[in-house]
Formats: sequence, C-alpha cells, structure tokens
Amino acid sequence: MTSALAWLILTSARNQLRVKIRQLRNPRYAIALLLGLTYFWFVFFNRSARDGRQPSPLLSDTFAALFPVGILAYVAFTWILGADRNALAFSQAEVSMLFSAPVSRRTLVVYKLVRAQGPVLITSVLWFFLFHRPGVGFSRVISSWVFLTTFSLHRLGVALLRASRTEHGLQGLRRNWLPITLFGTAGAVVVVELLAARSRFAAAGHPSDLAGAIIAEFATAPLSWVLYPFRVAAAPMFAASTSAWVAAIVPALVLLALHVLWVLRSDTAFEEAAAEASVARAARRQMLRTRGATGGVVNPKSSRRTIRLSPLGAPAVALVWKNVLWLIRTGQARAILGLPAIAAICAVGFARRSETAEVLVVVLCAVVGIVTVVSGPMTMRNDLRSELRRLPMLKTMPLTGREIIVAEVASSALPTALMQFLMTAVGLLALSLLPQPPLSVEIRVGLLIASPVLLAGLSFANFTIHNGMALLFPAWVRLGAAGEAGVEALGQMMLTSIVTLFLLGILLVLPTVAGAAVWFIMRWPPLFAVVGAGAAAGVVCALEAYVLIGALSGALERLEPMQVS
Repeated sequence: MTSALAWLILTSARNQLRVKIRQLRNPRYAIALLLGLTYFWFVFFNRSARDGRQPSPLLSDTFAALFPVGILAYVAFTWILGADRNALAFSQAEVSMLFSAPVSRRTLVVYKLVRAQGPVLITSVLWFFLFHRPGVGFSRVISSWVFLTTFSLHRLGVALLRASRTEHGLQGLRRNWLPITLFGTAGAVVVVELLAARSRFAAAGHPSDLAGAIIAEFATAPLSWVLYPFRVAAAPMFAASTSAWVAAIVPALVLLALHVLWVLRSDTAFEEAAAEASVARAARRQMLRTRGATGGVVNPKSSRRTIRLSPLGAPAVALVWKNVLWLIRTGQARAILGLPAIAAICAVGFARRSETAEVLVVVLCAVVGIVTVVSGPMTMRNDLRSELRRLPMLKTMPLTGREIIVAEVASSALPTALMQFLMTAVGLLALSLLPQPPLSVEIRVGLLIASPVLLAGLSFANFTIHNGMALLFPAWVRLGAAGEAGVEALGQMMLTSIVTLFLLGILLVLPTVAGAAVWFIMRWPPLFAVVGAGAAAGVVCALEAYVLIGALSGALERLEPMQVS
C-alpha cells in the first residue's frame, strides 16, 4: 500500500506539471509566466543586484526576538478559536478512493503530510531569498522546511484534537490530556504574566520601547520557558554562522520528531473529521468556480444578516444589494471595517503620548489608501469579473447593458471607496492629534469633506477599467476569484496592473485639470478651495467612468457565453 500511495503522489505531481506546461500554449499564461520569471530574476538572481544587496531587515535582532512571540500568538489563536479545518481536508477523489480502501488512519495522515511537502519546499526556497544573509547558504532552506513542517504538523495536531473532542466528548479530552495540559498551562502562564506587566507596557511611549519591553518580558522566567519551543523552531532560520546553525538545527529536529509522534498517536475519529473538512473545501472550490465573487462560503448562520430591500424600485439596485449582501454574509465586510477600526484605536490610544506612533498611523493610512488603488481591484472582485461566468443569467435580467455594468462596478467600487474614506478619516484624526500638525485645520476639514466624492469617483473609474478589460478581453483576464498562486499568477497580476494603471493615468488627466482649475482660478479660502477641487476631480472621474460604461454596454450585449473562458 505504501508503494501505491507513493505512485499516486508522484503521478499527481507529474500530471500537475503537465497541465501547467500545456497552459503555456495560451498566450496569456505564456506572457504572464515570462513576466513572473523576469521579476524573480531581477529581484533574486541578478548578480549586480545580489552583490550589492544588504542583509534582509527581517534578520535583525529585534525581529528575530519578536518572531517567536508572533508564532506563540498565532498558535494561541489556533487553540482558542479553532484550528483550520483545511489541515484535515482531502480532495473528493481521495475521500472516495482512499477512505474506502484498506488503509489505516495513520497511513492517511502520513500521506497527507507527504503531499504537503511540495508547497512547503517551494515556500522554503522563497524564504531562503527573503531571509538573505551573507555567509549562510542552502542551510536556510533546510531551516525553513523544518519550521514550516513543524508548524503544519502542529495545525494538524490541533485539528485532530478538536475533532476528537467533538466526536468523543470528555473521553476524547482524556485521551489527549497531555497536550491539553501542556498548552493550557502555558496559556495560563502567559495571560497571568502579561497582565502583571501591563503597567510596563503602558509606560513605553515609543514603538521601539514597546518592542523592547515585550522582548525583555519574554526573556525572563516563566515566560521564557513558555517561549522556548517557539524559539527552538525559529532559531535555525536566524543563525548567523554555520556552527550556530548546527547547534540550532538539532533541537529543532527533535521538536519536529515530537510533533510527528503527537500527530501519529492521536486517537480520534480522523475519517469523519477529514470527510467533513473535505466537503467544506469542495463547497468552497465550487463557489469559486461558479460564483467566485470573494472566495468565501456563506455560513448558514449568517443568513440572518440582511439589508432591507424595498419590493419596488430600480432593478439595478437589487443587483447591488445582492453583491453587497454577499460581502456581508461571507465576512468580507469585516475586513473592510476592521483595519480602519484598528488604526482608529491606535490613533486614540497613543493620543498625546507618542508622536511617533501617531505619525506611523498617518503613514499606515496613506500607504493603505495608495495600495488599495492598485490591489483593491485585484482582491475585491464582486463585479462583472465574477458574474461573467453567469452570463446567460445576466442576459435574462430586465436591465440594459449600461445598467448592469453600473450596478456591478458599484458593487465593488463603493465598498472600496468606503474603506479608503475611513482610512483617510483616521489618518486625518491621527494628524490632528500631533502637537504641531503640518496641515491647517481648514485643509484637514476640507480633505475630510471632499474625500467621499473624490474617492468614490476614483474607485468608479478604476473598477470600470478592470471590468472593461474583462468584457473586451475575457480570455486574457482571470474571471472569478483571484485564483491559485504561482509565478504565472504573479506575472498575470503584473500584466493587469501595468495595463490598468496606464489607462487609469490617462483617465486621471481631465480630473486633475478640473481640480487644478478650481484651485487656481476660483481663489477661494483654503477650506472651500480644497472641497471644490476634490469634488470637481471626483465628479469628473465619475463622469468619465459613466461615459466609458456607455461605450462598454454594447460589448456586454454582444458578448456570448462561449466567448467567456
């Protein structure tokens, strides 16, 4: 049976490689792969860039000390809120063929772990270039492989333990008393010690002081005892020399072996839990292929979350209502509101206490606002790029092509503009909390008033370009969810970004001229000048998008389902 499973793993890998090679016949994949490989060559393999490259800042002593603390926090999150069920998930074919075969549960676990080694090795190679340090060679790949494999085994062990508790109740808890006792005690120690040290954390006004306080707290017993396994797992990746790496890799391998024993000796209803996780993953993939708006699966309990919709009104509003409701029920709306909420808490929490922290909040808000212009349309795909797979249903709606495109673009543009506006508001709040704000009160208020119109118009123009590319070139644009990762996916994203940013730059010429004309010609006071210039630029952006949508409406009406790949 072991030889049969080995044959299955090797054959599956070979067939996946063949599929990737056959995809290169499509010019979209070939050009995307070429762009991705070019990017990797210039970043990682170009000799002139590599010789002059400094060690990664991710290898600083501060990051090396905080990295185990971050892993501890994530592991605690996994234990408290539940492990990822994907750690137990198999494909539908594996469930049908292997679960009914004369294969033991332990063999299935080993098969699952071996199948996961491919992505782990690829990630380890990428981490080798990310954690670059002169004088340390291929041992970095081994270190990353040991860490990622240990981490994967821990996730699987937690998933098996929770499955045992669900299936056997108290008996399942008794069977796993040792890991529960160890991690329960460690969690209690961390909570008690951090609560006792909260006054020292509050006294650290500068972020670097706060990082130093956290490092110092976890360097003393008993927190140092709790953090020891996580330091052992991460230590080989931060070793500065070969001798230090050899001394660090041995304990890491011992920790890996202990995780292997834990997973293989877990007594649980593995097949039932794995089957449930596999069904959930299959449902998620089916949603990606059919609906694919956000990549999420609607929780049955979330069906109560709704937005009141009048039985009478414009049909296009119902289309926007459907797409926005999907964002709410799949949890995507929490991501839109979560980051601005965290930034607002940080801005208020550090008010009048740390000028550096307020500046960091302002920079974070500005960076997020700029990044969402580029990456927002890549992730927020609740528009025509998902609905084109359901083109026959779209054509049966009592809507014109213009109305459908406006509704679909609004479904993605409005949530993105909302997040950008919230980040702008938080950034202006943090700016106002500085002892000497660089902008006057009139300009800050003007920016706050003008930003909704400006950001809404910019988002409409940006998403109109992305949806227009999907309409005009459906074979060249990835439809549905973001899709799988890989070099060709990176190249596809680069190709799309280059084209869309070029078109967006052309589209922003008239709004810039309109805003500059209001600013310089009207010569209003600062408050009214900022509001007028921003509103004028946003309105012109929206008008350009509307005119472009009118030109695209004919393409939607002429598009046939067979043209959508």
